[in-house]
Amino acid sequence: MKALIVSPYLDHLGGGERYMLTVASVLEQLGYNLVYGWDNVEQIQTLSSMLGLQLNHIALDPKIKSLYFKNNPLAMYLATRPYDVVVYLSDGSFPLLGGKKNLLHIQVPFHNVNGRNWKNQLKKKNIQHVIVNSHFTKDIIDREYGVNSTVLYPPVPLITTKVTKEKIILSVGRFEPSLNAKKQDILIEAFRKLSPQLPGWKLVLAGGSSSEEWVNSLRQKAVGLPIEIMINVSYSALGSLYGKATIYWHAAGYGINEVKNPELTEHFGISTVEAISAGAIPLVVAQGGQAEIVTNPALQWDSIPQLVEKTLAVVADPSAFIIDPSSLSHYSSDTFATELKKLLI
Repeated sequence: MKALIVSPYLDHLGGGERYMLTVASVLEQLGYNLVYGWDNVEQIQTLSSMLGLQLNHIALDPKIKSLYFKNNPLAMYLATRPYDVVVYLSDGSFPLLGGKKNLLHIQVPFHNVNGRNWKNQLKKKNIQHVIVNSHFTKDIIDREYGVNSTVLYPPVPLITTKVTKEKIILSVGRFEPSLNAKKQDILIEAFRKLSPQLPGWKLVLAGGSSSEEWVNSLRQKAVGLPIEIMINVSYSALGSLYGKATIYWHAAGYGINEVKNPELTEHFGISTVEAISAGAIPLVVAQGGQAEIVTNPALQWDSIPQLVEKTLAVVADPSAFIIDPSSLSHYSSDTFATELKKLLI
């Protein structure tokens, strides 16, 4: 059996790519021969290595990559017909897919894109399942496109190795002022106010970077503060950071009206789940999918003074805020594999 993975960003480390490559890994385990709609083996190898994923064989179908950006539905249909399963990352539109079983993954809560237009209505007849990454995304996608999507939470390798906690506040996310920016500048501003009250503590900002200019601007903002900015951290080193961190900060969605601009929030929040699994106490903006993960209002913030205040409360009595990692089982890789297998029957 042959399966095709279609994503236009396999040279880019993000949640969508992690999602799609994990789908690929599961399909390999189920016995499918995997093909990627891509033109560079090394980029996929690099990405899978950074994500800690084992992909045994990487075959390419380069024409799929070029077709992704062309408005030629018939060509895409014919190109995907040889495949038993096609898993396709949407850019907000519905492709015309020819696989025997077609799964469309919508990562972003697209809205006001005329999702119920007649072309999409015709194309979705060939799509067996629309899969999304959170109930937050589902609510928006179902209204926009007139579908009943399936929530398949991103698989998160839970971090069970524990080390001695240190006076570290950690935040993990891409360093780029992108569509769903991680707002590291806001966290630096908050830490500037907090740092005099927490001697010996440091803020660590870690993640991949595609914007040297953005990183440099953050370094300038952090001058004089105990802040460490770590770029393109390896998967193992990141796991160690999660283990050492006492507190985890997440600022995506800060200052955003999620009704008007849901795409600017955190659509799920893989790094938050990783942090909780490692025993770090999260403080998050209760927007988008983050509110599904962190339900305790005491760990949600919407202003810098509030983040400072709640952080001090956690430092004063961390045992009062610890989240039981067993509550994360529905985000596990095993659960993801089981639920994906059901969709392929």
